[in-house]
Amino acid sequence: MKIYVVICLAILSLAACQKSAQNTYDFDKGVSWKLAKNRKAQVSDINYHLSFNLPKDKTQPIDANLELHVTLTKADAPLVLDFNPNNTSVPTVFTASDSIESIYKNEHLIIPERYLKPGENVFQINFQAGDQYLYRNDEYLYSLLVPDHARALFPCFDQPNLKAVFNLKLTAPKDWTVLSSTYAKVSDENDLQSTYIFEPSNLMSTYLFSFVAGKFDEVTRDNHRFLYREKNTVKIDESLDPIFNMHNRSLAFLEDYTQYDFPFKKLDFAAIPFFQFGGMEHVGAIQYKESSLFFEDYMPQLTHWNRANLIAHESAHMWFGNLVTMNWFDDVWLKEVFANFMAAKVVNPSFPEVNYQLLNLVTKAPSAYNVDRTKGTNAIRQPLDNLNNAGSLYGAIIYNKAPIMMTQLEMLLGEKQFQLGLQEYIKTYANSNATWDDLIAIFDAKTDADIHTWSDVWVNQSGRPVFTNAIEYENNVITSLKLHEAAEDGSSKIWPQQLELALVYQDSIVKRTINVQENSQDLQALIGMSKPESIVYNSNGYGYGVFPIDSTTALQSYRLKDEVVRASNYINTYENVLSGTLSVKTGLQAFLLGLETETNELIISTLATDFTSLFWHFLNESDRNALQPEVAKVLYNRLNDNLPTAIKKSVYTAFVSLAYQGESLNQLYGIWDKSININNLKLNEKDFTSLAMKLALYNHPKHDEILKVAATQISSQDDQDRFAFLLPALSSNPKDREALFLSFKAVENRTNSVWVGAANQIIHHPLHQKEAIHYVPLSLDLLEDIKNTSDLFFPKKWLESTIGQYQSKEAQAVLSAYLSSHPDLNPQLKAKILQATDHLARYQYMIKK
Repeated sequence: MKIYVVICLAILSLAACQKSAQNTYDFDKGVSWKLAKNRKAQVSDINYHLSFNLPKDKTQPIDANLELHVTLTKADAPLVLDFNPNNTSVPTVFTASDSIESIYKNEHLIIPERYLKPGENVFQINFQAGDQYLYRNDEYLYSLLVPDHARALFPCFDQPNLKAVFNLKLTAPKDWTVLSSTYAKVSDENDLQSTYIFEPSNLMSTYLFSFVAGKFDEVTRDNHRFLYREKNTVKIDESLDPIFNMHNRSLAFLEDYTQYDFPFKKLDFAAIPFFQFGGMEHVGAIQYKESSLFFEDYMPQLTHWNRANLIAHESAHMWFGNLVTMNWFDDVWLKEVFANFMAAKVVNPSFPEVNYQLLNLVTKAPSAYNVDRTKGTNAIRQPLDNLNNAGSLYGAIIYNKAPIMMTQLEMLLGEKQFQLGLQEYIKTYANSNATWDDLIAIFDAKTDADIHTWSDVWVNQSGRPVFTNAIEYENNVITSLKLHEAAEDGSSKIWPQQLELALVYQDSIVKRTINVQENSQDLQALIGMSKPESIVYNSNGYGYGVFPIDSTTALQSYRLKDEVVRASNYINTYENVLSGTLSVKTGLQAFLLGLETETNELIISTLATDFTSLFWHFLNESDRNALQPEVAKVLYNRLNDNLPTAIKKSVYTAFVSLAYQGESLNQLYGIWDKSININNLKLNEKDFTSLAMKLALYNHPKHDEILKVAATQISSQDDQDRFAFLLPALSSNPKDREALFLSFKAVENRTNSVWVGAANQIIHHPLHQKEAIHYVPLSLDLLEDIKNTSDLFFPKKWLESTIGQYQSKEAQAVLSAYLSSHPDLNPQLKAKILQATDHLARYQYMIKK
């Protein structure tokens, strides 16, 4: 009897142990905060020895190997690596050439405790590389692993605070060029392949590891190697000097500003056709979108500034993000805000003819407001429980609101103390990780201001303030002016900030600076001043919020002589139209007056964007068709004015976006077939291809002929591939457009997100929505899969290019039904939906009023 009891207890004990072990190895998918914290305490001194065999055929698997060196503080818990490739091959693990039992479960490769020891551990892992984020084309490929996609390529500890040394070996077709974070030497070659061994890297996070391989042209200057596929010799000749010069200027400025030498072994870069982002700051090997770097000198000044700003932004990341990295992706905004903030400091001296206040205003506030005015807005700093949701954190709040916040912070601290604080931050946390709280502690010690309280509303709270005014006059003199501030979401938040007001008189503009600290305050500095014709709030563009404006002031915007004041008035006009304070008609009239008269290319670009937005999103079809001839005539006449090339290109862009019927459509065709010559309007091959696609979208009578001719005029193979991909979207047959959209259900047909977004813009354009409304439900049904299988910006772009273009009751009903049937939808994903469909919701609200 006793023996039976003992055996039973042993069996029960064994079962309990097995169940306990099973639970021990039951890790959530992705990289949870809990796993990341435990792993940070467990592992250190990580060294990845990676080798990839890259076949020429993009459909063939990529055999790979990892020799992992890692130091463990203790060996009483399993070693968990992240691995989620898009294949079914099971990795094998070896120690000292002997295979061991590992567990491959829930996107993790788990090595049990019995194979571990305190101190250094070495494992050999054979695997088939995932290529979902290794973008493979016929002649080239590139990795793009931000934010948590390294684990889709190879087994790793895919969290930013586990930095490692990377040793890379690439075997590639012999006629391919390779690029990664360090210098490479050929170790072996034959008639078909070459093998490259790269030097060990500096310490870096997994999301910053990358390689590029393929058929590229290259040029080396000043120790920088540049890979590209652009074939237009004019673009190449006119672009190389500014590209290399801006990299050198950026590095020199950043070394001086931070008082910290360039922190990595080299800085090379590659231009990728149709790259998903403007650029990505991989250590030693920045990747750029090709069209963001290569263009002709006649392009608008904003285009040249954008290139310079992009280069400075990615260069700044070498210090802000790569050298000092956020501890967790809830602070991903921290690296982005400083890249943006520092880029402005780098670029401004390179464009002495540009009004920097104006540039800051038109490139930051409108984009930030596009998100912050929506019900899906978010704080600059957002909570994050798992890195598989990190991609949803990115957006205009990080890239455009945060720099405005940082400008306010610099004004609060003073430029010198601000710079000293950043220098201390870089020196203290170099080759490591830091949080926003770490930086705030440094800044707080350098001022008497309460930085913690200030930060809480600007960084940890969402939304924006709405300002209203109450003004009294006596004998044409200001006797009282009160400015009231209230949070747009109805809360009690107050955003402390410095604002400038401009009092507009018949022959002058008088500016005054005020500090807003309360929800209602008297502006004593303005009492006693003569009654102005109008007051423009936030006249220097440094403030943030919805500022008061009346219809008379809006319609007189074009008369304002000061460029920054004029631009601010236009932005205030647009925001007040969308908030319902001004009518859509007033906004369109104000912007059309500006388009007729504006001579500043930065402002005219903003005007064109806002006018086009109101036209397509806030007018019904009947009103659009009635207004279109007048607008098109104004723009076409302006196009024929004696204007500089850059201004003319902006007017042309606005004209093309609206010339969909009548005489304007014939004029558009005339420009395309060159029977109409617009003096001083310069169009390149890509412009003519784009124009042909617009004519097809507008269903020109010669639709098919235009596309056939356009196909023969494309010289670049990359551009030919894109054109072929988009042809079904351009078809006059709705069934062809539908078939293309339905094909996006398969993830392999969404690999090139840039092309897919362009196709959706055509398929769901307002001119096609009577047919396309039937597959809007699918655009929402695919959303979660898109989030799990695409680059970090694509879910929002997918929504903007599909349901985000609609204004109908049917589309609103589809959206409401989807949200009702998905009560447990990922919060960040729901926020993206609300952001992308804000115009739809606003239009429905407006027509109900």
